[in-house]
Amino acid sequence: MTSPFHGVRGRVTFTVLVVSAALYSVVGTVGFVRIAASGRAAIHERIEEVLDQLESAVRSGSGTSTLSTPDGVRATVLVPAADQPDDQPDALPDAPPGELQVVREIRVGDADVWLVGVSSQARLTDSLRSLYRGLWLAIPLASVLTALMAGLATRRALRPVGAITDLAATIDSAGAGRRVPVPDTGDEIERLAVTVNAMLDRIEAARMAQRQFTSDAAHELRTPLMALQGELELVHTHHAPVDDALLARLGALTGRLGERIDDLVLLSTLDEARPLALGAADLRAIVEEEAQAVVPPAAVEGPRSEAVIDAALVARAARNLLANARRHATTEVIATIAVAGERVWLHVDDDGPGIDPADRVSMFDRFARLDEARTTDRGGAGLGLAIVASVAAAHGGGVEAGDSPLGGARLSMWLPLRGPKEVP
Repeated sequence: MTSPFHGVRGRVTFTVLVVSAALYSVVGTVGFVRIAASGRAAIHERIEEVLDQLESAVRSGSGTSTLSTPDGVRATVLVPAADQPDDQPDALPDAPPGELQVVREIRVGDADVWLVGVSSQARLTDSLRSLYRGLWLAIPLASVLTALMAGLATRRALRPVGAITDLAATIDSAGAGRRVPVPDTGDEIERLAVTVNAMLDRIEAARMAQRQFTSDAAHELRTPLMALQGELELVHTHHAPVDDALLARLGALTGRLGERIDDLVLLSTLDEARPLALGAADLRAIVEEEAQAVVPPAAVEGPRSEAVIDAALVARAARNLLANARRHATTEVIATIAVAGERVWLHVDDDGPGIDPADRVSMFDRFARLDEARTTDRGGAGLGLAIVASVAAAHGGGVEAGDSPLGGARLSMWLPLRGPKEVP
């Protein structure tokens, strides 16, 4: 059975019920004590008034020794016994139970007398008893009423949250473009709706990017695979000779297919944000080794600089930058290491056709297609620079594209010197 205090509204109602009960109890108790004290003070003040009247009568010699009032105050003149000290009012008889007694000592002529005033507290006691019973009834009722009002107010306040929840529960891949309503309340509910819609926008963008990536990946894998199938079909169906030329073509196609698969696996690994194999490494030494692998080799300049990096991933990024520059260079490729503050930069310059400024951001996207001067049909698949950007991002770094001093393009990658978590 579901608890009546289940959910946010139930918990709020229960909390308000407990807090209001405690608050009303404290306030009621304090009020009860104050009323009792003020009631006794009023009785005491009334007795003093009657004693003033009795004192005036005694001093005037009217012979009055007692005085009673319609509201129940009794005043009496007592003369101490001859053997009783004048300063011992404690020798007076105690006030009867339920009555308040006030004693006043005065001097009349050569004698000291005591004026004793007494009044019943029965009416005060009855009033306090009625008030006490009323508190026992009023406090629970007030607490319950406050809790119900809090529950209704909470329900009304959470109504937009319920609408957001209901709509969010119906959003699936078929209705991914739907968004939750944003109430114009200017409070946390509006912020929640805006945040949920922003989250849905990010999910939609990620879903579209994944769909595009899957489509592009399938295309890139299908091209060499279809070429392989064509070559094998020529051998099987048309009895083409199995010579060294065919084997070379098959080897090139399988190598290209393997490179595509390796690139896709690496990008998938980087997307999963797996922990990097960080360690101190000399970036120049890594770049020099990769520069010797391109044909013809690239020149490397700049100081030796040790950085906390994943050497294997950075080597792969440097290899891709150098290979991209060599594909588009006319003759010269230069890799430059530079340290600026807490960053270490790798600039790769070529003397090729350069890059249009409009393409300098999108060229690092996956399966990017640029103009014909730097198209991918000369050996690239649009994944090399995307891997560079992903490696830099995994290290907390970034990439840039600009103009090269050699006249072509400059592609740059920067990394934090002290590792991803130490970047200011």
